[in-house]
Amino acid sequence: MFIKFIMPLAGGLLLSTYACALSLQESLIAANIYNAEINAARSVHDADGQKKYQGFAGLLPAVSLDGSWSKSDQPDAAYSAGVTRHNYSVNLTQPVFDLAKYATWRRSVVTGDLADVNLLIAQQKLIGNVTNAFYGVVYQRSVLNTKQRILTAFSARLKQTQKALEVGDGTRLDVAEAQANYDKAVADELAAENDLNDASVYFRHLTGRDPQGISDSTLRCVRFQERIIPEQLKRDAAVNNLDVLAAIESLKSSEADILTATSAHLPVVTFQAGYGKNWSRAENGNYLDTLFGTTSKTDNTQISINVSVPLFAGGGQISQSLEAAHRYEQNKDLVIEARRKAEQQAIQAASGIQNSQSRIKAYERAIVSASKRLTATRYGREIGQRTLIDEFNAEKDYFQAIEDLAHSQNALIQSIVNLKTATGSLDYAAMKVFNCGTA
Repeated sequence: MFIKFIMPLAGGLLLSTYACALSLQESLIAANIYNAEINAARSVHDADGQKKYQGFAGLLPAVSLDGSWSKSDQPDAAYSAGVTRHNYSVNLTQPVFDLAKYATWRRSVVTGDLADVNLLIAQQKLIGNVTNAFYGVVYQRSVLNTKQRILTAFSARLKQTQKALEVGDGTRLDVAEAQANYDKAVADELAAENDLNDASVYFRHLTGRDPQGISDSTLRCVRFQERIIPEQLKRDAAVNNLDVLAAIESLKSSEADILTATSAHLPVVTFQAGYGKNWSRAENGNYLDTLFGTTSKTDNTQISINVSVPLFAGGGQISQSLEAAHRYEQNKDLVIEARRKAEQQAIQAASGIQNSQSRIKAYERAIVSASKRLTATRYGREIGQRTLIDEFNAEKDYFQAIEDLAHSQNALIQSIVNLKTATGSLDYAAMKVFNCGTA
């Protein structure tokens, strides 16, 4: 099976002019060079790619040149006390009918194709991880920024309530509520800083780049405009999902195992040919030895066809044939399971995209509403119709809506990655959907 490689990274990225310190595309380029896992995957691919040549070599003739030199001595002999013997031969062996060698070649081709698939899987995994890590840093920054805004607001409220209590215009309940909200905001900010640090460390591990260079662009620039057709997604996943392709290659390998097991019941036919010379020389030879140079000289020519027919080997071959048949059925079921799983992942990812898009719209409206409510609550408190606790609750709801919006936008990005992974379309060219420069 021929598997088309993903286009080279530099040529496959659809870049646009976008002024930012470190874009997603640049992060992918850096990871493609720096990441040790993808470099190891390339080495494994190149190594396994040699298997097909090794397997095919078994079907070709084997030619060898053999030679020897020996000397024997009889010290007490008056004649031919020392004899030097020389010989050489050129031999050729060509398999005529050998199903085991053919099966080995078939398995080696499958190994090479599976190496192609595994490299694509490694590339797809790298793209998904870098994309999620890149936007994970952006998301955690937005969370930290929101937590800092909350802390600033609650710090100001705490000072206001303390001052109001001092002048007799507030209550201890207001101070206690403000203090509790402030302490919670401090803890939330520390947790957000830790999450951002973890996201930054993970991004650096993948790309070797400093996450401080990532642009603080909003997550809102990522949009999914493609039409979602569930049945089409299921068909794409069943055909193009890389785990499905890997399972198909494993099925083909089990077919080669059946051929190997079958070969134990069939004859092996081999053609052999050879040509060689033998000669010897005696140390104390007679005049004829000196004149003609040898006392024994022969030419050897050999042409033969060898047939080996297996008769009985204890029943082991029959057991191996049954085992291979069961392994084949196992791999057929694994292909079915891989297809079903890919279809399920595609549908779940598509549902996640639709759900995230709906939640984004809902939270955008919720932010507007929460902002209006906060303004109204503050005005109501000024005229004595709302309490300080009501204002705290309105502020919490407003900032919570901002956090929920950022979370939904990040979930949308993850769902897009999952969908393209499930359908086997997560390649470098697909990164244009994440290119905020065109948004």
